Amino acid sequence: MRIWSAAAILVMTVLAGPIAWGAPAFTLPAEEAVTYKELPSGHYAVKIIGMLTTTCGRGIEIEMMKLPEVESAKVDFDQETLNLTIKLNRTLRLTAVRKALHLAADQVNLGADYFVGKITFLP
Repeated sequence: MRIWSAAAILVMTVLAGPIAWGAPAFTLPAEEAVTYKELPSGHYAVKIIGMLTTTCGRGIEIEMMKLPEVESAKVDFDQETLNLTIKLNRTLRLTAVRKALHLAADQVNLGADYFVGKITFLP
């Protein structure tokens, strides 16, 4: 399993440069691909790829807490992990998580893009 640091992602993105045909400059390796489409009630550890500073983590927390399905959201910047709790009898769609990450990147305004990596259910 590969561990991608924010610096490595930034270097790959910069080296790739603008892509004329519209393909993304970075894609996750197959072993990091997300298999969840929805997150039912419970606690999850979500790998977040692309954070540059602790400010990125705070922006992600703020945007996640705006989602009505989220009870708590706490980013561990050193572990590049979002600890997420989904409210009882609620289900959070992964598309909503990705949208919140995109909004957080826009709010932080450091030119970063955040990607969802491995999602682990925490019993």
